[in-house]
Amino acid sequence: MPLDQHIAGRHGEGAAAILATFLYSTFVIFLLLPSGGGFAAVAYAQAQPPNRPSSVRCPSLANPRKMHIECVGQPFDVIEETLTKDLMGLRTELSQLGITPIASYTTQLMGNPSGGQSQGFTYSGTLQAAIVWDLYKLLHVPGLAFNIDAHWATGQNLSNEYIGNSFQVQSAYNSPGNGTNNLIMGEIYVQQQLFHNSLMIAAGRLATTSTFATMPVLTNYINGGINAVPGSLSINDATFTSHPPGVEWGTQVLYNITPAWQVASGVFNTNARAAAGGKGGLDFVFQQGNQGVLSVTQVTYFFNHRQGDTGLPGQYALDGFYDSSRFNRLSNPTSPKSGTYNLLWHVAADGVS
Repeated sequence: MPLDQHIAGRHGEGAAAILATFLYSTFVIFLLLPSGGGFAAVAYAQAQPPNRPSSVRCPSLANPRKMHIECVGQPFDVIEETLTKDLMGLRTELSQLGITPIASYTTQLMGNPSGGQSQGFTYSGTLQAAIVWDLYKLLHVPGLAFNIDAHWATGQNLSNEYIGNSFQVQSAYNSPGNGTNNLIMGEIYVQQQLFHNSLMIAAGRLATTSTFATMPVLTNYINGGINAVPGSLSINDATFTSHPPGVEWGTQVLYNITPAWQVASGVFNTNARAAAGGKGGLDFVFQQGNQGVLSVTQVTYFFNHRQGDTGLPGQYALDGFYDSSRFNRLSNPTSPKSGTYNLLWHVAADGVS
């Protein structure tokens, strides 16, 4: 078989496996839902929970792209925030089962008219979809939810194809390995909220930067030079991953001590292939040459986020992580070193008064 046909065949099989996993997870939970007898609680994504994150931290609850983990499953107005509205009553029917589907499409058409390696024009786009499932309907446990998402990345990377710069200029380009058409399974996890939603526990397939070392307001910028997550983190440690495209097995806890103070901590696997989106997000193996774990802690102070506060909203955050894996020393690459750590202090102020 010619090489290009073999690669295309493997890509087709991977895309089919990802789609099958996404649909199968949805189908299994649907079968387990009780039939008849009505439902005992309001849908998870339609209730108005206390201790809800501010609109500054969660500006678009119907858009799953680069959504902070504490924003997932928060209620939103489908008429105001979605193009498809109620989908001829389908969203209402699904909400009675505790199911909230969300999706978004982002595209960026950009060109390099001068300088760089050469001149040219590229398209890049990301179609991302997620399902939030309130498991109260199934298990009668308040605050328990199952979340799953996937994305389809298409197009080319202008930075790689024509410019040759370090900071990627198209944030919509998310294909691993400089691909042009990749369907990738994303985060798959169970989430439990306690103490009036002040405490959130999540476990499963997670992206570290969905919670840690991120400034959601900076996702509004296209150019990677102004990045919601500092690029040096993944350069120093490839398993400090962002989705899309990568996820890792992990568990994390996020606790809102007060409306202004938040602490979070998590432990994640360190499979570099999974962190890079290996096998289209279906690389579930714990160890492929890796032996350590990534531990992350974050303390955040929010100011001017509460209703009635005056002045520009913003946040201060202090992050630290330690990876117990073995790394090659810069001074002597043949002599590996156990463990690496990083401290990060970041500040952001939103331009919305």
